Amino acid sequence: MTHSTALLLDSIRVRYGQRLAVDGVSLTVDRGEIVGLLGPNGSGKSTTLAAAAGIIDPFEGTVSIDGVRRDQSANRYAHRVGFVPQEPALYDDLSAEANLQFFGRLYGLHGLTLRDRVNDALFRARLDDRKAARVSTFSGGMKQRLNLAVALLHEPTVILLDEPTAALDPVSRDNLFAVLYDLREQGHAILLTTHHLDEAEHGCDRIAVLEAGKLVACGKPWDLIRAQPVGRAVLYGHSREVLPKFFQKVLKKRVGSGVALEFTGRRVRIAAATQEALGKALAIVLSDGVRLETFRTPPGRLEHLVRGEPTPAAVPEPVPHPAEAPHS
Repeated sequence: MTHSTALLLDSIRVRYGQRLAVDGVSLTVDRGEIVGLLGPNGSGKSTTLAAAAGIIDPFEGTVSIDGVRRDQSANRYAHRVGFVPQEPALYDDLSAEANLQFFGRLYGLHGLTLRDRVNDALFRARLDDRKAARVSTFSGGMKQRLNLAVALLHEPTVILLDEPTAALDPVSRDNLFAVLYDLREQGHAILLTTHHLDEAEHGCDRIAVLEAGKLVACGKPWDLIRAQPVGRAVLYGHSREVLPKFFQKVLKKRVGSGVALEFTGRRVRIAAATQEALGKALAIVLSDGVRLETFRTPPGRLEHLVRGEPTPAAVPEPVPHPAEAPHS
């Protein structure tokens, strides 16, 4: 397939009151490509997506699809973009087919054109066998695929999805991405926001990482992981019980300011500048009576990039608890 740029965001800046939500973001999405917007809450993902959808206008920079600029021809731009909100905007008492007919008429479709577009959207969303079923009987994943079908009715070039899998189980996520892969093969340009790191790594062709409204990295998932500099060691573990807050404070003071020690329920996370410092911190934690059932260093993942942590140089095998280690 020949790839060409469909969506172009050129140095866009968006402000909410005095807060700069998006600060000079430039990004392209090609036909036949899925790009994921990744970043912590408040990083500007949804605002960037809203600007691409034409829901909000940047006060600086331009947004265009196939060379059609949003600020010069809003109507022509709107016909080229399909937006899928996080929460399905559907009528539960109507059938899947009736929902699409309703929204199709809002797009100005009628007669045979409307019928053909509805049938095509149902087929592409893999819901053609449930066209007569009420939406109230659909699972969350089926509703999200129907939500996507609505956005396909006017045959857009670009499809935008705001955290489409946020409330879906793994099987429903896989089913939705199977539809997105089909759309990619048909030449659509797809931009989505996500909080799922594995989804970004394995489901997207490229990833754009946002932080405080700025684009801090963009590229293929493996290239981003490989490009991270060495220099920080991270270890995860699970304690046998939730540690009291006062004891957590004591431990944090003992390991020192150069080590990040975090507790989330039974989950323990230690991060240090070197493997040596990490080992010393772990020894302190264990010597103070914290019973770790398991602890491990993570593989090279996007988590380090999003959290501002380079991937460790080496990835040892999971370390057993000393009490569980085999005797020589």
